[in-house]
Order: sequence, then structure tokens, then C-alpha cells
Amino acid sequence: MGLSLTYAETQKLEAPTALSAKPLTPTSVELDWKGSSNADEYVVKVGSDRALTKALSTKVKVTSDDSGKSTKVTLSDIKATTPGIDQFYRVDAIKDGKVRSSRTARFSLKPGSVRKLAVPRVTAGGFKATWKKVPNARQFDITVARNKSFSRQATTVRTLNSDHTFTTSGLKPDTDYWVKVRPVNGAQVGAFTEPVKLTTMVRETSFRVGTWNVCSEKCSGYAGRARIMASYINANKIDIFGLQESGGQRVGATTNAIFSGGTQKFVRADGGARARYIFYRPALFTQLSGGSFPIGDGRDTTWAKFEVKKSKRVFYFVDVHLENGKSGGANAKRSREMDVMLARMAQINDTGKPMIYAGDFNSGTHRSADAPGVKMRAAGFANSFLQTKDVTNGRINTSHTFATTLLSSGAHVDHIWISKEFDVESWAQLVRLSGNSYTRPVVSDHNLLSAVVALDAVTASLGDPTPTTTVGGLAP
Repeated sequence: MGLSLTYAETQKLEAPTALSAKPLTPTSVELDWKGSSNADEYVVKVGSDRALTKALSTKVKVTSDDSGKSTKVTLSDIKATTPGIDQFYRVDAIKDGKVRSSRTARFSLKPGSVRKLAVPRVTAGGFKATWKKVPNARQFDITVARNKSFSRQATTVRTLNSDHTFTTSGLKPDTDYWVKVRPVNGAQVGAFTEPVKLTTMVRETSFRVGTWNVCSEKCSGYAGRARIMASYINANKIDIFGLQESGGQRVGATTNAIFSGGTQKFVRADGGARARYIFYRPALFTQLSGGSFPIGDGRDTTWAKFEVKKSKRVFYFVDVHLENGKSGGANAKRSREMDVMLARMAQINDTGKPMIYAGDFNSGTHRSADAPGVKMRAAGFANSFLQTKDVTNGRINTSHTFATTLLSSGAHVDHIWISKEFDVESWAQLVRLSGNSYTRPVVSDHNLLSAVVALDAVTASLGDPTPTTTVGGLAP
């Protein structure tokens, strides 16, 4: 009986194992597996769905030399797809009409080559690249650098889809760049194209936006602190800024007197009220209108409409201060305030002009619930902090106490949000420091934020930047 059982076991048909695939070209693959010790033949099935309902089938006969233990086959007639997809395959071992099947495995074919890479559109801050459709490509890697050898300030991103175009922003004006593209199909990555050179256009106009919660009435010694803050704003060449907690009837006149003029020759915009004021340089901007409105919870929002003198672009500046507090109730109040503010500004800006929302939102991504951020993004606005690689003091918290201790967990409750018409050239938290501490006197419990933004004359739009993930490298 023991011999009989051993004989039966040696005759058992085994399922193929250890499947592997080696893609060779966009239409061919070498498949390998460990076979059964007594199979007469194998049937290899390859298809685009896991169930292999429309699979290509190939028979592989077992020779006396390999005894069915292992084998391989090359398939050269697999159809390329655009975009690329996963391919599935299974190996069936067959003997005397009996079939034992392997597991179903998958592979990706090699992508084709990227052809005719071109850069048909360039602006001062970005470009649009195009190329021909590529067989088997479901994504693309794009590398941008400051030199042809891609050794200087190179960055590589991967698109999230198979579109054969790429649009980017955030580049330096009047600067040479090189770009190259390679196709990606799952684990299979093709070769980069030859680099294409481009030169961004000369920037027509840009200006530095600022926002500062100056704590005029709740914090002592305002007049002295305000003089230091006003001097600091002028020294840092701010062009237009909004203040929060800058005083109503009691100290509003003090704010106006101290922050007006200076080396930047600031003028307070008409329409500011309830402790939120906007100041601007008349040399750069013409105010067209302005005002304020309540948003609930005893709070108001101030806005002003400007024209950039050089480019004739019109935009709105909105000065924001939302409910304070970390609780869910405070977040709910901020959510309601945001709804009112966005709806009212949509009525005021009924022609869709570019907009800047700047101020103390009392919220950020560091909090478990960030209704203001969610609503700003849903309305099509971007946080300027995330729109440029040129960032200064990004890890410093934007709010703190009046102690000299520097908080640097990256918590931002103050923000400058911009509509898509703006290019962001740089972002900076301007902080008076002595070593790793705030300089005495500490002038506010918030820091001055700034962003250099550009709003050139209207040209044909590049379109929205292509959604990507970072692959590696440095910022351009």
C-alpha cells in the first residue's frame, strides 16, 4: 500500500508556480514559470481583464528534455493601448485532459517613445508642453532644470493621468529652462526625450502683498508698537497690505496716522471699518471702490477694488478676520462666516475679477477641522504658501504670545489666498529675530506675512497647472 500511495503522488498534476514576466517591447513579453513535473503541455492565457474573458491563448508543448519542470514563452502580438493598462496572465498545466491552473498574475508592457516634444506657450511664470500620444503610457515624468545637463535646480514630477500635455507655473521670469519627458506604464518606465529649451517671458508687473494682525486694543502700548510695525512694513517693501485688530473708533485714527505715508507712501483704502483696514501704494494702484460688510458673530470683512496701473489689471483685496478658538463650535462659526463672506464677495465681484483674501483666518491644516481652508479651496483659491518653492520662515508659527520664545511647529492661522490668475513668486513670514528668539519689544502676537504675486496684462491663458506628484529633485 505504501508503494501504491507513493506512485499516486508522483503522478499528481501540479499547478504551475513562480510566474514571472519580462516586458520586452510595447507589444511583447517573455513569460516564465515553474511547471508541473508531468505536464504534457501548457496553455498560456493573456488578457486585459483578470477574468481573462477575451484572452490570447498560446500552447507550449513539453519536450523530453525539460520534463515539464519549467518553461517560458515569448508573446509578440499583444495589443498596445492608449492609455496603458495592466495585463493579466495565467498558465494552465494539461495532462490527459486534466487541467491545473496557476494563480492569475499581472504585468505592464513597456511604453512607447515620447515623440515631438514641444513648448508652444510660455509666460513669465510658466509654460505648456505638448507631445504625441504614446502607446501604453498611463502617466508621464517631466523634469525641468536650469541647465541642459539637468544638474542645476532640477525637479521631476509625475502626472496623475495620461494627457499628453503639461502645464506648470511658479518659474522665474526671463529665465532659461530645459524640459524632458518620459512615459510611465505602471512599473515600466520609458526613456527620457532629448531636452527642449525654453525661456520664460519678462515679468510685466509684480507686487508684494502683506497681512498683519496688530492687536491694537487688546494689547498694551499700541502706539509705540505700531510705529515699529509700520517702519518694518516700509523697510520690507510691502506694496499693499491688510491689518486686523487695527482699531475701531478708539484707535482707528492712530492706525491711520502711523501706517499712512512712510517711504512707501501708503494711503489707507476707502471703505475700511471695524478694525480691518487696507493700505496701498498709489504709485502702483488706483482704488476703484471699497467697503465692508458683517459676516456674523460681531465680525466684519473689509474689501477694496484696485487697478494695477502698469498692466491695467483689476483685482479685489479682501481683509479677513474670523472667529478665534480651537473648538468645534469655533470652527462651525468660522464655517458660517466663510459662507457669508464668499457669497457676498461673489455678488460684489460679479465679473469674476482676480481676488486676494488675506488675514487672520484663525485656522489652518494643523487643526483637526479647517473649515476656512476647505471652503477657500472649494471656491477655487490657492494658499500662496503652497504655490512657490521660494519660502522664507515657513516653519515658524504665524501666531504666538508676547514672549520672545520662537514657536516653529509650522502652524499657520494667517494666510494669503489667491485666485488662479495670480502667479506667486515668493512667500515670506517677516519676523524680527535676535538669534532664535523674537526681538524685544515683541510688537504683536502675530507675524507679518507677505507674498510676491504677479498679475500681468491679460494674455492667452496656459490653463490650470497639471496635477502631479513629486518624484524627486530640487525646485526649479
